[in-house]
Amino acid sequence: MKAWKLLLPVPFVAALSMVPQGQDKTADEITAVVQMSELRYTTPDGASQAVSARNVVEIRVLTDQAPGIRLELLYENGDYSMVDAQAFHLLRNAGSTREVKLVRGKVAQMRFPRLP
Repeated sequence: MKAWKLLLPVPFVAALSMVPQGQDKTADEITAVVQMSELRYTTPDGASQAVSARNVVEIRVLTDQAPGIRLELLYENGDYSMVDAQAFHLLRNAGSTREVKLVRGKVAQMRFPRLP
């Protein structure tokens, strides 16, 4: 048998190996990566808070919590914050910027306690 005939299935096997296997991401999660410098949010009692984006890696916006939203913040050192808010604002040019992953999902898809 010729050696080139044995190489025909290689692209097919390579393509199959690139298909994601066993991810826990569901179809109703929406993901984006944005350049931002600061996150500002309004707490349920009306106070404004600010978080610099210099250490934030991921922000998960959980929208099925009534009467507001829940934000999960994951930091590059492994720290975690959960914030209930009325509103939030992503500032893109208020100082040094960083790429931050934004994920919109549901409370059932919270990262806590499944942290990296």
